[in-house]
Amino acid sequence: MPKIIVTETDKQDEKVVPLTNEALIGRQPECDIHLPGSGVSREHARIVLEDDQYYLIDLGSGNGTLLNGLLLKANEKNLLRNNDRVTIENFHLKFWRTDELFEESLKEEEEATDPDILEVKLLKKVLDAVDHETVPSFEVLNGSSEGKRFFFTDDVQEMVIGRDPNTDFPINEHVISRRHAKIMKRWGGITLVDLESKNGSYINNKRITEEFLHDGDRIALGTIVLLFRNPQEINLKEIGEELARKRPLSPKYVPPRATKATGEEEGEVTGGSPAEAQEILEDIPSLQPAAANAYPTPLQHEKRLTPFEIGMIGLGIVVFSFALITLVNLILE
Repeated sequence: MPKIIVTETDKQDEKVVPLTNEALIGRQPECDIHLPGSGVSREHARIVLEDDQYYLIDLGSGNGTLLNGLLLKANEKNLLRNNDRVTIENFHLKFWRTDELFEESLKEEEEATDPDILEVKLLKKVLDAVDHETVPSFEVLNGSSEGKRFFFTDDVQEMVIGRDPNTDFPINEHVISRRHAKIMKRWGGITLVDLESKNGSYINNKRITEEFLHDGDRIALGTIVLLFRNPQEINLKEIGEELARKRPLSPKYVPPRATKATGEEEGEVTGGSPAEAQEILEDIPSLQPAAANAYPTPLQHEKRLTPFEIGMIGLGIVVFSFALITLVNLILE
């Protein structure tokens, strides 16, 4: 039976809600999927079954519904696919289409005890998160609004952060000015602009007036810290290479040693080497490096002179010699 797995930011508990033909999501205790958050509408969204397919509909909620990081339009049906992620305020809902996939996932988590396996699974989870969250986002890391997120979708050109509840991203903290900072899309990226706030705006502990943002930057507005994530800037190839370099070797690995006769290195990898991690990563298309000969250097062919070119060079030498002799005779006269 299809299921919805509900989790809340910074909490370990999860709730599994089986799906039938319809499920109402909202703040009301009577809702099929009860989300007790102040930013959740009383009747926030609905999941319906039509023609053996499940659809998600936002019911004109006040703070909106995100499907895989994209804001949904009110009262429009959106097809749910296996492992889709729905975000409503601080709640995260994962859609599972079949029992088989659900049981297989639990089994994989239970069997993941080897450090090497755990490391590869961790990478896959990172890639999975990147795949489902494709737009830049801001998350509050401390204070009364901890866990609150804002997704900078394609239809948003700028947003104002401040204590004023009418701002695009209100944070009710006394250290934040009523209109503290502005986030803007500009040619070349996303910028943070301080709006002459009382306590200032900082990026990675450096006070700024205007600065471009990059994935992983920590923004401090007074003492309130926000984390900026931009999946489009994450270099998946570097992640794969870093894992291949840092993954610990298993006891079966025989380190290279120099032979006495030739000084050549010899060794045998029977399992658990960094090469194995690289092979796993190469199965993911986005991590496959370009072939070494993708842009080959043109061959430099040897230049040979034709008979005509040789003749012209000889003629030039004769003319130069005649001119030199004539000049010498004129000087001597």
